[in-house]
Amino acid sequence: MKHKNIGIMLGMLFLFPACSRFTEVDLPQDQITRDMIFKDEALAHAAMAGIYRSLEESGFLSGSSGGAQSYLSCYTDELSSYAPAGSDTSQFYTLTHNALTQTVGNLWSVTYKQVYYINSVIEGLEHSPGISASVKARLSGEALFLRAILYLYLTGTYGGVPYIKVTDYETNSHVSRESQVEVYNKVREDLLQAVEGLPDALPKGSRVRPTKVAAYALLARLAYYQKDWNAAHEYSSLVLSRSDYAPETDLNKTFLMSSSSAIWQLMPYDSTYPTNEGNFFVLQTAPPARVALSPAFVNGFESGDQRRSAWMGEVKDSQNTPYYYPFKYKQSSITSSSSEYSVILRVEELYLIRSEAYTRKNELNMGLSDLNKIRGRAGLPALSNLGQAELLAAIVRERKYELFTEFGHRFYDLSHFGTLDQTMLAQKPSWKSYYKFLPLPEQELLRNPNLKPQNDGY
Repeated sequence: MKHKNIGIMLGMLFLFPACSRFTEVDLPQDQITRDMIFKDEALAHAAMAGIYRSLEESGFLSGSSGGAQSYLSCYTDELSSYAPAGSDTSQFYTLTHNALTQTVGNLWSVTYKQVYYINSVIEGLEHSPGISASVKARLSGEALFLRAILYLYLTGTYGGVPYIKVTDYETNSHVSRESQVEVYNKVREDLLQAVEGLPDALPKGSRVRPTKVAAYALLARLAYYQKDWNAAHEYSSLVLSRSDYAPETDLNKTFLMSSSSAIWQLMPYDSTYPTNEGNFFVLQTAPPARVALSPAFVNGFESGDQRRSAWMGEVKDSQNTPYYYPFKYKQSSITSSSSEYSVILRVEELYLIRSEAYTRKNELNMGLSDLNKIRGRAGLPALSNLGQAELLAAIVRERKYELFTEFGHRFYDLSHFGTLDQTMLAQKPSWKSYYKFLPLPEQELLRNPNLKPQNDGY
């Protein structure tokens, strides 16, 4: 991240035009932007650095209070919100969100702005003769990877969405929604193209840019959502066959910048800053002012699960009432040097994806083997002699306690397994089946009627 600070400044000044929505792009300014940014490789790298900073600050990949991670964890059964009734987290916790909810609109618009920035880089690289072919290939690969992961979150959250690949104003102002199947297919296309330009891998401690390994991990997740079990097995195996990407045996090292299990991470804003997750989740006093782990989630840990003590913190109020919080990230304030990065992709997820792929293909012993690798690392006994249904139930449970409060996994997993309504009605009687997707923001539907119809129920 040699050009990190340049990226923050130039990314904002040149790449990110002042526009309130992704459809409000000034084309003349955009053309000037491309010409100025990509006169040399340093500025092209700076533009990408600006995009990474945007991802870390807000949207689906941000662990901040304004990121989707906190909203989706409150939406399901992981977090309880103690914030005022009108706050973002409480609206999702109490299921009072609607098409006019500010957070619903912000999440959509922030993500499509990020997509616009990414598309600007892709187009700018295509028209920059002064940049070497190798740099073009790598930066284009990174941009395609980032576009793919954002669309994977968009379609998982909103259902059908427009898959925008250009910066042209006229085109973008009249886009229509594409089905989730169509979006998945375009995500796959972007990832396969990204693989061609990305480096093979990066050493631990420096995995802050996408690699082929990261693209394979995301292709495995895509196949998991599509229930393409041969592809899920293939791509997860491409990652798990590597000795340089492996689960940390010490749970407390999983979310360090030097973690061997990390596939792709985002750096904090400054080398002395904590991660957004550490700053947001760690409780200093009780009762909480924002969120805490839900009692039902806390009480569901299996006896002997070391993740309970390693990844969960506790604080008590004046009445000695305990409150529990995610403690995967230990640093919550500025230090002399931060040792943690936000982990977006990690190998443990790939073991769980491959375990399900084996199980769905009725290769139960292999599915058990992968599942037991995760259980053993958590100090839990190995499972054996399970039928397919029992093994799938064990995988669901393991995903719940391995990936909790990490970028909406719980919400997307319950949808994947078809148990979203059943699980949520047991926790929140006011849950409705149409909550499987968020509503499209009302202001976007008014601005572009081609986005209609609104999601069912809203």
